[in-house]
Amino acid sequence: MGGFYRVGEGIRDAGYTANNGGQFKFNITKEFDKGYVRLYAKYLNDRAIAYLPNPIQVTGTNADPNFENVPNFDANNQTLHTPYLSQNVGLGESGQLRRSNVSDGMNPISTSVGMEASFDLGDGFKIKNNGRFSFNKGGFNSPFPASVSTVSDFLAGDFATDNGYDSLVYANGDGAVPSNSLIAPVVLFDTQLNNFNNFMNDIRLTKSFDNVDVTVGYFKGIQNVSMSWLWNSYLLEARGDDARLIDAVDAGGNTLSTNGLVGYGAAFFGNCCQRSYDTRYNTSAPYLAVAIEASEKLNFDASVRYDKGKVDGSFAGPVTSVNDINNDGNISLPEQTVQSIDLANPTTVNYEYDYVSFSLGANYLLNDDQALFARYSRGGSAKADRILFAGLDYTNSDRINALDFINQAEIGYKRGFERGSLYATVFFAKTVEEGGFEATSNSIIENDYKSVGIEIEGSYRFSESFDIRGGLTFTDAEIDSGDNAGNTPRRQPDFIYNFIPTFNFGKTNQNSFGLSFIGQSKAYAQDSNELVLPGFVIINSFVNLGITDNLKANLSANNIFDSLGITESEEGSIVEGQTNYLRVRPVPGRSISLGLNYSF
Repeated sequence: MGGFYRVGEGIRDAGYTANNGGQFKFNITKEFDKGYVRLYAKYLNDRAIAYLPNPIQVTGTNADPNFENVPNFDANNQTLHTPYLSQNVGLGESGQLRRSNVSDGMNPISTSVGMEASFDLGDGFKIKNNGRFSFNKGGFNSPFPASVSTVSDFLAGDFATDNGYDSLVYANGDGAVPSNSLIAPVVLFDTQLNNFNNFMNDIRLTKSFDNVDVTVGYFKGIQNVSMSWLWNSYLLEARGDDARLIDAVDAGGNTLSTNGLVGYGAAFFGNCCQRSYDTRYNTSAPYLAVAIEASEKLNFDASVRYDKGKVDGSFAGPVTSVNDINNDGNISLPEQTVQSIDLANPTTVNYEYDYVSFSLGANYLLNDDQALFARYSRGGSAKADRILFAGLDYTNSDRINALDFINQAEIGYKRGFERGSLYATVFFAKTVEEGGFEATSNSIIENDYKSVGIEIEGSYRFSESFDIRGGLTFTDAEIDSGDNAGNTPRRQPDFIYNFIPTFNFGKTNQNSFGLSFIGQSKAYAQDSNELVLPGFVIINSFVNLGITDNLKANLSANNIFDSLGITESEEGSIVEGQTNYLRVRPVPGRSISLGLNYSF
């Protein structure tokens, strides 16, 4: 048995307790002469802050941009989370008045029970079964900036002019917001996970012959996807330290928003996203696998699996009404267009899909230290709720593009040395119709991709006290369909690498010190291939100390030089020759942790 409990603000300054929760796991095993039975259980109830894009400013050109922190906001170490935006009030999935806590963040609540059993049946037959039932619910809550701009630019934009905004004031009474101040219109992602219960079971029978192993199996999975998107829109100061909410005022001095809330719904996303899902995914998959030892040096394996899925249920989109949410007897501007879920007009979901997956592999031993291997495979996955947007006939299986497919091939070389190892793999992949609805851009993305590359991993021990490990992946990826055909997929660097030197010291080398260098080359922000995200390297370090035989300490420092590494940008281009304000996801800044481990 084991588990954890944690409480704290998190690695970025949120201004409140943002992480608070834990997990407990337990298993017990009974061994028999011919096998074992294991029962296990888990309870998880965690609250963890969810970091979404941060504001940043960019100058230069699309090909050679310069990313810098905006005033009063450290993109590495701060967040738009603030104690001033602590709750979200609106209409729930059934139209009832509802309030949620932003501090809940990512809040999974899961209770799982399962059983694993394995037995030798004799005559080369073995049977194994894994089964699990999970009760899952919870929520996801975090502010997503729809844009970043100065007050003057925001007031000149369509949203402000259409709603009669003349000026902005701080909602806490601190007066007018200066025209050159940066603000972030945010959509508060507030997703309620009603029922994500699932049952999964895999049973397999294996028969061993002289040089052949044959496995026949059957997988059964039932997954509920029942959730509600209950998003609202706010005006927030683009500040990393206790950002204040902002109200809009018209030319007559009348306040047009309520404590920073400007819309009951995803107003900055075109009111796209007040929705609910209540669907069930029922999957059955028999499979067959064969492993052949053709000789002392040559092995083959092959497998095939047939997946058949049935999806039923419904989903519903938004409807607009007039509603006195705060019960003050007056209808404010946001209360004139309250978004709720149109449960009276759901879209029926009732379709089926099926596909075949397979894999073929071989391994050839050149000698005791070297081997060649190769594999070709084809697989797929169902898109689930990501496709429940496009207005198709969801009761017609022939009209639903329910699957993503990938074909992969690889050939590699493995080499072992007296003091190290080397692995090199050349790969090719072709992905067909990957994508679905993307809420932040309010669009459907359906792309084909192809890529070719090489992955190299290795390690070498120079002495009992010093060794290194590392890896390098080169990927030449390309979009293979649509308007962006021939471009590089967004956020995909050509090179990803890591390098980890470790030094062991002490009388028995029970202590260690090490560094890790993790980096990537430049990538494009979006599929249009305009704005470049610069390459970066993050340096981490660790020290492990054996205080006694049973007590050990660990000191770790991540991103010790507080380097700025941008992995995503919502904007795909900038206006060259001026200061641009973007929404990006940087890697976390410098953090230091100390841990103690006692074994007994």
